[in-house]
This record gives sequence, C-alpha cells and structure tokens, in this order.
Amino acid sequence: MASVVVAGFATIDYVVQVEGDFTGRGTRLMREAAWPRAGGAALYASAALALAGVEAAPLTWIGDDADGDAYLAACRAAGVALTGVARRDGAPSTRCLLIYNADGTYGCLLRAGPAALTALQGRLAATAPWLVVAAGPPDILSRLLDEVSPATRVAWIVKDDPACFPPALAARLARRADVVFCNAGEREWLEAKRAGAAPDGQGVFETRGAAGVRVEAGGETFDLAVAPLTVTDATGAGDTFAGGALAVLVSGGSPREAALAGVAAAGKLLRRRSAP
Repeated sequence: MASVVVAGFATIDYVVQVEGDFTGRGTRLMREAAWPRAGGAALYASAALALAGVEAAPLTWIGDDADGDAYLAACRAAGVALTGVARRDGAPSTRCLLIYNADGTYGCLLRAGPAALTALQGRLAATAPWLVVAAGPPDILSRLLDEVSPATRVAWIVKDDPACFPPALAARLARRADVVFCNAGEREWLEAKRAGAAPDGQGVFETRGAAGVRVEAGGETFDLAVAPLTVTDATGAGDTFAGGALAVLVSGGSPREAALAGVAAAGKLLRRRSAP
C-alpha cells in the first residue's frame, strides 16, 4: 500500500521559450526547452517522495499512445508505484504546451485526455494514510474527498486555475487540507477561498522563488532563504518542493525539516535543468 497517493493530471509537456512576450498574436522565435517531457504534479511530487524513500503512487490517467508509454517509462525511472495509473483504451494522453516568455512568465495550453475514477483508484486513495490533491479533473478530485475517511491526511498543491479548482472545490480544500503548498502569487487567491481563518493545525508552505520560503505550521511562522538560481524552465519545481517536504512530514519530521528538504529537492531539479 502506498503511503502517499497524489491525484492529478498526467501530462506530456512540450516546453518552449520565446523571445519577448508571446501575447497569442504574431510570430515569435522559440527554442524547444523540453520536447516532450513527462510531467504533472502527480509525477513530480511522487518522484520526490520516492527519492526520499517514501512509497508514493500517482493517481492519474493516460491513453494507449506513445505519450502514455513515455509517462509510464518516467514513472518507472522515478521509482513510483504504477497501481494508481489507469490506462484508457482508444484515448489520447493529456498534453500540455508550456510557453515561457523572456521574463519568466508563462502560459499553458492543455489538451486533457478522458479520465474516469476506477474502483482500484478509489480503493487506493481510501486506504492511503495521505492523499495529495493536485491539478486534475475537479469532479474526480471532489469524489476522492468524498470517499476518504476523516482520518486521512490531505495535502493540497494549490493552482490558481478555475478549470481544476472551481470555487466550491477550492473552498472545500482550503478547509479540509492538513497541509497546503502554494506560491506567493497564489497566496492571496488561497486566502480569498477560505472565507475565514485557516483551520486549526493547517500548515502552509509558501514558496517565493528567489526570496525563499515562508512556513506557517506547528504554531510558528518562519522564513527560509534559498540560493538563487537562474533558470528558464521552472516547471515542476513547486510540485517537487511539495513532494520533498511531504516526505519529511509523513515520516514525523518538523515543518522546518520539511521545508529544508523541499528546498533541497526543488534545487536539485532546477540545477539539473540549468546544467550545460
């Protein structure tokens, strides 16, 4: 049985970098940064957990195409369990086009493949001590929350995306999650969804890019500095931070230890990307 189940889209990412700012009109020169690459929070967070020795399983969906084969290969390479990966016959896998502007901002175009919660996936989520909710089909994410027991620990990897987290689901997660991972740009959105104070005991890990990490957990608030890195493709860094931090929390570590582990995991990913 997996200690942590991470629910969300399985994507095959096509990452490009453009000169200037792509507004959706005209022509820009681009560079293929990663073409293609298996991605999605379910894989990034699970991979970081597995690397830390925690049994993790993405709960996600792929098609019976070459993209699906690539996703499975990436899961095997990362050492994550495949029990929660459902393959749909005759269906395409989810593809994501990530367009990075010169200033580091980006846009995302998603072609979602069909997804349906299987009985095996439902049992997997219901029996896991931890359920991580990441960007994915909102109806399925809501069903998973319906079916897990009150004793299940829930973590939420926030994404300010109404397609994945419509208002009702976002408000529910803001109340239910034991641990929340967000970036500085998403924090205001998160607080607006609460419609009140954070529930007692909820921990919040807020990544702030080169400005470090703010943690509000265990009755304290503190900031951690990070070594600045110059990167042009930060895809998955926040999800990897969440996986690295959760690996410590699952094992009974402190919020500070968790944040340090998350920073180390994300830094390793980014340094690997920026290596010549």
